[in-house]
Amino acid sequence: MSRESPHPLVDVYETEKPRFLGFVRRRLQDLAHLDEEDIVADVFSSLWAKADLLGEVENLVAYIYGALSHRIQDALRQRATARRDDGSEADDLPDPSSDVEAAMVNHQLRERLNSALQALSQPERAVWVATELHGQGFRELAEQWNTPIGTLLSRKSRASARLRILLNDYQP
Repeated sequence: MSRESPHPLVDVYETEKPRFLGFVRRRLQDLAHLDEEDIVADVFSSLWAKADLLGEVENLVAYIYGALSHRIQDALRQRATARRDDGSEADDLPDPSSDVEAAMVNHQLRERLNSALQALSQPERAVWVATELHGQGFRELAEQWNTPIGTLLSRKSRASARLRILLNDYQP
């Protein structure tokens, strides 16, 4: 008699947790103040809050790895911001507004991204821009565009994969 779990997210958590922890641990080698257990728990807590949307996700494990990557990036950004806020490394950072070379690199990157975005199909470009640049959520877009969330997730996934390929060789 097998026990059926209440949600696929629970099954994934129970079977993949050691791999998720290893994934986070490898990326946090330099950040001793962060705990991989906390990050995995934070991501799963966030996913559980939107568990009703996860039924639309084709590959739940891959989606979770992506969420873990984003949470790690957030932690890295928070650490960098905290350093600047307390002034400990502020003197080491150049003023971006006075750095002509940085402005040129930023301009080149924007040009390259705009060009890559134009290579996407209109539906893929629209969902990528709406979520990544305008911060809109999939549920909000699904209602506005009268499009299933799963379709939007698929378009975003295809767009992101294509952009990675198109921007892979970018060297500032």
